[in-house]
Amino acid sequence: MKSIKTENKRASYSADCFLSGALITDSKNTIIYVNSYFEEHLYWKSDELVGQNINKILTKSSRIFFQSYLIPTLLHEKTSEEMQLIIFNGQGIKIPMTINAQINEEGKVFWSLYNSSKQDQLYDELIKTREKLEEQAEELKSLASTDELTNLLNRREMNYRSTLLLEQSLRSKQSVALLVIDIDNFKLINDTFGHLEGDRVLKELGQALKSFGRQTDLISRYGGEEFLIMLPDTDKKGALLFCNRLHAIIADILVDNKPVTVSIGMTISNTINTFIDLFTQADNAVYQAKSLGKNRTQLFGDDNTI
Repeated sequence: MKSIKTENKRASYSADCFLSGALITDSKNTIIYVNSYFEEHLYWKSDELVGQNINKILTKSSRIFFQSYLIPTLLHEKTSEEMQLIIFNGQGIKIPMTINAQINEEGKVFWSLYNSSKQDQLYDELIKTREKLEEQAEELKSLASTDELTNLLNRREMNYRSTLLLEQSLRSKQSVALLVIDIDNFKLINDTFGHLEGDRVLKELGQALKSFGRQTDLISRYGGEEFLIMLPDTDKKGALLFCNRLHAIIADILVDNKPVTVSIGMTISNTINTFIDLFTQADNAVYQAKSLGKNRTQLFGDDNTI
């Protein structure tokens, strides 16, 4: 029969071949064995650990986790897999370790420790990559839904959101106003002062509409010099007041020291209107405002202008 000493020597030799820490503690959490990994990779000498409580190598937070969760898990389930602990190496540097453990009938715990520094680094890199991808996705979503020049909603996004808003207003039985805003003599501005000046006017008008509108309003550059505003929970009186103030604000935008003017076509929803219905009505109203002299608001179905 082989001697116990020979068996222990063989066991020690086998454990020293693994590129991971092997550690045994007794029922009092005293370290009774460590393999050579601790000296070669964690800079602990065997005699610095054997006979010491395992708390010697654990950080404060890991000690709490060790006592409150890891040990109770071992006592109840006999094994514990892929737990995360932070330990100190022999130089006092914190090292994240993945722990697997198993307890026998004598209360001895056999620990396998794997350095997870690279795993944590990879995890951090994956998190950062995911966050970057999410940011890029948000940017792409924004680019797909906004007008590049004015940063207002583009035509497609306006169509989509307006439909949702109308469905909501139908359920809540609230009226909605739709405004079509068209810059007067915009072609003349481009032809006389150039497209850069025209772009400036579009940008300033977009900023003015966004600053003046409520957070719940839908505001878009619908195409060329045409802008749309959808005003939820707004009746005829409120919409006309909005348009009056809008004309005054837009007049602050100057070209050749002269105020920019707009023609506004306005319509109010009822329970059967779709977005296409409202747009057609407001678009017809803006053409009527143009034909009546521009720089005014025309309510669809009303012969009077403002």
